[in-house]
Amino acid sequence: MNDVQEFEGKSVEDAIAKACSFYGVQEDELDVEVVDSGSSGIFGLGGRSAVVKAKPVKGKAELEELVEQVVKRLISDIADQPDVDIHVNEERIHVGISDDNSGLIIGKDGQTISALEYVANRIMAKRWPDKVYVQLDAGGYRQRQDDSIREKALDLAERVKDSGKTQSTRPMSSYHRRLVHLALQEDEDIATRSKGDGPLKRVLIMLKRKKNQDVAQQD
Repeated sequence: MNDVQEFEGKSVEDAIAKACSFYGVQEDELDVEVVDSGSSGIFGLGGRSAVVKAKPVKGKAELEELVEQVVKRLISDIADQPDVDIHVNEERIHVGISDDNSGLIIGKDGQTISALEYVANRIMAKRWPDKVYVQLDAGGYRQRQDDSIREKALDLAERVKDSGKTQSTRPMSSYHRRLVHLALQEDEDIATRSKGDGPLKRVLIMLKRKKNQDVAQQD
């Protein structure tokens, strides 16, 4: 029962309580929109009921269960009984796969795990009502990849300082671009900017313009 329903009450809290009773859930398990906060009127006259729209939301446990089913089904021909460790945060769902055949799951240059990840996200887009992003990892591959990207960003920043010329990364996903930005955000001499169209963009790494330089250029 995921259809949105309207509920009225003497107050917003009362209307939400009715929604909880109707669906048989707690308030934190509801998606609530306040349509009208209501009014008590003057001297009790002309009052208006509070109105909310509400529907139950699927919980974290259901999300984790669905992700586990999808991932295990995708890798069933590669791994017999893999251990799947799932961590959900605001940005993504990290799925760690432990199996003796992690090399097969990763594939050459990560091509297989990237393909599996793509398919997993396409399936989740159809089966889960909210937008989620699943990131697969096996044998610590993603962590090594992330570390390599950070190291590359630092190396490019040093090249910029030595040459004074802007450097560019290869086209990257938003997640990997964010790693570059974060790796260099504390460097007082370096600025970063994403450039390109579509989901894969490059990160430009350049010298940060100093205030005295800006004044000189304006003169």
